[in-house]
Amino acid sequence: MLVTHWGLSGPVVLRLSAWGARELYQDKYQAKLVVDFIPDIHIEDVKRILFQHKDQHAKNKVNNAFPKEFGLVKRFWGFLLEQESLDGDMHWATVPKSHLNAMALRLKQWMFEVVGKGQFKDEFVTAGGVPLSEISLSTMESKKQPNLFFAGEVLNVDGVTGGFNFQNAWTGGYIAGTSIGTLASKSILKEEQACLQLQGS
Repeated sequence: MLVTHWGLSGPVVLRLSAWGARELYQDKYQAKLVVDFIPDIHIEDVKRILFQHKDQHAKNKVNNAFPKEFGLVKRFWGFLLEQESLDGDMHWATVPKSHLNAMALRLKQWMFEVVGKGQFKDEFVTAGGVPLSEISLSTMESKKQPNLFFAGEVLNVDGVTGGFNFQNAWTGGYIAGTSIGTLASKSILKEEQACLQLQGS
């Protein structure tokens, strides 16, 4: 997950938005998102680390010395301090215990308000489309309408972020194109044979 200046992004957010695409659309992209920034550390251990850090770095400024166990970058730590209304220049010794508990809770259960799509309103893939059950996957031809072929985003395929949707479009397009070419060749061959039969008679 990437924390950007305009919101949350990255593969995990794209995948989550794909899984909840229909629900997000129905709710006009208004939702709540709870993030655990340090999933490998239990909340009680997070609190213990923060309290120990306060004791061991009492004379250091909170913005300069923060627990490395959390794996956070300095800029994100500064953002956390801002959200807790803590001055980065204050010393660890002066940080109230209530703020340490609040910081631990925020790191483990930070709630964000989803207020819309990304700033560019871009969609990486579309949700929905022609069901795969209505397609012959060996030719990409419709089972309902002969000589009608589908490929790419028009199909109800929403692959995992990371190029799978491109691969689906390319592979489906190749299969559909090859099938159409084969069908056209057979049609031309039939016409030629019909012409030859007419000429022979």
